[in-house]
Amino acid sequence: MNAETKPSDAGEPTVTHVTFRLRASLAHRSLAIGLVSTLVEHVKSADRDFRNAITTAFGEAFNNVVIHGYRNRTDGMLDVEAELGSDHMTLRLIDDGVQADLSSVTPPDLSTLPEGGLGIFMIHALVDEVVYDSGTRNVLSLTKRT
Repeated sequence: MNAETKPSDAGEPTVTHVTFRLRASLAHRSLAIGLVSTLVEHVKSADRDFRNAITTAFGEAFNNVVIHGYRNRTDGMLDVEAELGSDHMTLRLIDDGVQADLSSVTPPDLSTLPEGGLGIFMIHALVDEVVYDSGTRNVLSLTKRT
């Protein structure tokens, strides 16, 4: 794990950047979620609802990378970059697995408890901003503000 705090420039609030890397495996899911939950403590205005939302969204994103991005692979790695401000947290999940087509995922019919697409729906419902850039390295950014 690496951490760096950038001093404020011209009145800008201090932002801390933390990175960690782990094998993209469901066996590491609870460790990854625990790390994110601990990092939330450094978002000064975060409350329990904030913690629950960002960790749940991260868990769903982690699942998608492991299950869909690295399907039938055991060599996948996941890099996580966290940006911690006094009133926000941005998580970037970076992988080199199969690219996702998030535009093809339709909102689920919640009355039927669907098997597919619920994770993406939950991610969008829980955080303020979701940005996905696919390529040689896929980057899913999740931003939650207090």
